[in-house]
Amino acid sequence: MKRKIKKILLWFLDLGINVAIIFGLVLVIQTWLIAPFDVSGASMCDTFNIIDGECVNGYGEKIIINEATYLFNEPKRGDVVVFKIPNTNEKYFIKRIIGLPEEIVEIKNGKVYITKPGENKSVEINEKYLNVKNKGNTNPLIESFSVFEVPENHYFVLGDNRNASTDSRSCFMGTSTSTCKNNPMNAYVPRDAIRGKAWIVWWPLSNIRTVNNPEYSINQINQTNSESLEEK
Repeated sequence: MKRKIKKILLWFLDLGINVAIIFGLVLVIQTWLIAPFDVSGASMCDTFNIIDGECVNGYGEKIIINEATYLFNEPKRGDVVVFKIPNTNEKYFIKRIIGLPEEIVEIKNGKVYITKPGENKSVEINEKYLNVKNKGNTNPLIESFSVFEVPENHYFVLGDNRNASTDSRSCFMGTSTSTCKNNPMNAYVPRDAIRGKAWIVWWPLSNIRTVNNPEYSINQINQTNSESLEEK
């Protein structure tokens, strides 16, 4: 009888250890490696939330974000990232990185221009991922708020659906002028606020795919003849 009770206790102990290990692995995976994320809203159409040919303005596609990639690498221009804005209601955003630390980003004539640190010429980004409605239609959301000097360890981000995105152009607060004018740093995403990079779309099943981030090679960036942004 004692032997039987001992076997039962050992069985429960073994089960408890295995369950603890499984929960521990799940916690590690979700904290450091990958995590699920629901894409809500129309701000990233046509890259996300195109279902049955229509842009879904609500909960649409489900994705997996890679949380491990930025443990070993720095975010790059073109990466689609999931992040939280400090001092907000803990809401997650998903946007595309456009401006890197210490760059100057200027929005003019519906296009985006970048001046890299130490250079005095701006370049126009050729954003091939934008659809017909958004190509050439990137405009400031707040009057007189079109030039952005990205601080160290921060990023300037935009939604791919420029006409329906709340992003760095408005400090993630709609068209509230006071938020940006009083606290211009709110326009940028701190490095440590980025949770991960969009990796795989897994739902709906008909939309399963990996998220391909663009490489901005020399051929994809057009040199402009405009004056230095620093001189304006």
